[in-house]
Amino acid sequence: MNEKLLPKGGEKMRVAIIGCGGQGRIHANAYAQLNGVKIVGCCDVVEERAKELADKFGAKAFNNYATMLETVRPDIVSVCTVEGQHAEITIAALKAGSHVLCEKMLAATLDEAKAMVETAQKVGRILATQFNYRHIPSVRWLKNLLDKGFIGEPLLVTMMTHGYCHHHGIDLLRFLFGEIVSVQATLRGDRSEVPYKGFKDGISDDLLYIPSRAMGALAYFERGFVGVLASSIRHQVTDFMLELHLLTDKGRIALRRMRNANICGELDTNLDLQNLPPFPEPVPFSETFAPSVHAFVAAVKGEPVTIAKGEDGLRAMKIEHALVVANRTGQIVQID
Repeated sequence: MNEKLLPKGGEKMRVAIIGCGGQGRIHANAYAQLNGVKIVGCCDVVEERAKELADKFGAKAFNNYATMLETVRPDIVSVCTVEGQHAEITIAALKAGSHVLCEKMLAATLDEAKAMVETAQKVGRILATQFNYRHIPSVRWLKNLLDKGFIGEPLLVTMMTHGYCHHHGIDLLRFLFGEIVSVQATLRGDRSEVPYKGFKDGISDDLLYIPSRAMGALAYFERGFVGVLASSIRHQVTDFMLELHLLTDKGRIALRRMRNANICGELDTNLDLQNLPPFPEPVPFSETFAPSVHAFVAAVKGEPVTIAKGEDGLRAMKIEHALVVANRTGQIVQID
């Protein structure tokens, strides 16, 4: 346990979970690992799911989020519903005084995401996006080397992902290398080939989110170099989630075959890393979720941590929109 996460004055931080399926259970288990945090409410439209999770943590079960917000008055809310419900629930929770950790994609439309970010700013609460891939140990290892200049100046980066990991791939490119200012893209296939129910629950056609058969894109970074983003759902996600190849003015470095069983992947480089921090040991993908939730709690407590904010979720959505427009027009699309 991280003792620094204990609230001042000994009062426990009150947490509510909205959406008690797989992601809701993951969030709840992560909160339960922390001292000074208490899960007080669990809400789901399927009452049995809410009750099962609530019973596990000694919380109250609800099937109406507005009733729960009014009854338990949480300090923190995790929104783990389908994307089409994110905006309504998140805005209500923020207005009720809660800090919110929202699952990705931040919202179903750009206008909804903008409203979420604007609401958080207006009421003075933290809105965070659950980009847990930022907590992959090998990603954080690479970011440390980049930030300290140990491996040189980036010249070209290639990110390959499974379609279901594509949205995280966009965020990782920004997290590691800075802002993406424009894109070109070519898509093959359409949503009819993607077995994802969220597309039927209001996700805008103007957002890519999960590429189908194939996607290839050029991403132009504010720092002046170019990235390649490629994605497809036509392979086993358990065998390959993502892979990153980086060329710098000092050499090359790659994180190969980052997968469920070993999300750190395998290091391949011609750089001399002998006197630098060692490459992380293998960990399963499941171990990336709790650190993201813990960092959010630390941010709420005022700890000096970096988290993926609502603005990061909104920016990733703007890039998803730009990829769709670039494919339709065949043009380079600027991202405002």
